[in-house]
Amino acid sequence: MVLYLDLDGVVHHEKVLWHPSKGIFMSPYEAAGHVLFEWVPILEAALEPYPEVALVLSSTWCIRPGYSATLKRLPSSLRTRFIGGTYHKRVHGVDPWNQSMFRNMSRGVQVQEDARRRKPRQWLALDDDVEDWPDASRQNLIACEGRTGLSDPKVQRELREKLQRCHAALAKQ
Repeated sequence: MVLYLDLDGVVHHEKVLWHPSKGIFMSPYEAAGHVLFEWVPILEAALEPYPEVALVLSSTWCIRPGYSATLKRLPSSLRTRFIGGTYHKRVHGVDPWNQSMFRNMSRGVQVQEDARRRKPRQWLALDDDVEDWPDASRQNLIACEGRTGLSDPKVQRELREKLQRCHAALAKQ
């Protein structure tokens, strides 16, 4: 089973900035009082009963700062679950045109294409980017609101319910 994980708007507030010398940081104006990865403990708790759930990074963080650099910022309890990202140099290439094409593709299509490649028996996606999500995959989406992400009790409940449903379906297979 795979959980496609976005970061901005999911494990922390959506208002994240990047600067060449500072790197990635939370906007001091639009997200005052918030910190990067502040809701990660909520995700860890939700995944704890399901050690078989693998994670795939479905975020612009795959490109900048990059998959490996991103994983270094996460706790080992999550880091060890990652099996890849939706953007990968071997699949999408490294030239700027290919990166631009990937970035212009809706998140739902990025995730759906990755799921076709990986062929997980069950998958879910946790994301705040819900525009143009393919109808065929909408039931796999747990939609977050970018300012509250996983801190929203309704999102937490939906995540728990869908993880439980996928786990039960896998047990029957």
